[in-house]
Amino acid sequence: SLRDVPIRFVQGDATSELVERFGKESFDSVVDSFSFCVMGTQGAKNCLNQLAQVVKRKSDGGQILLLENARSSNPLLGLYQDGTAETAAAAGGKGCLYNQDVTRMIRETPGAEMIKETRYALGTIRGYQVQVS
Repeated sequence: SLRDVPIRFVQGDATSELVERFGKESFDSVVDSFSFCVMGTQGAKNCLNQLAQVVKRKSDGGQILLLENARSSNPLLGLYQDGTAETAAAAGGKGCLYNQDVTRMIRETPGAEMIKETRYALGTIRGYQVQVS
């Protein structure tokens, strides 16, 4: 039962404060959903670097679980996203740039290993399981 599990909510900047606040390898799992698009590309990369440092290593069962907006794997839809992402973000999309290449960001994160990528809605939404070596 979760009734006996202590839960604490902490507000902070996931692009720069996680390691300082929680320490390295301090979480078994980290879950993030639909936030990379509002962080911008550099913010999302910084966040991934922070997540990779605070989650336990693969050998200890650590994992990062992500559900994110992404650039479609369909070429025509991807071009449409590229042409409309900034306008949509400014016009009520809460700043969400929905055409980021999250897959590449993960591959470029030091130590990160993509275990699984699942595509939904023509690849515009993707789920990722990531572990850190």
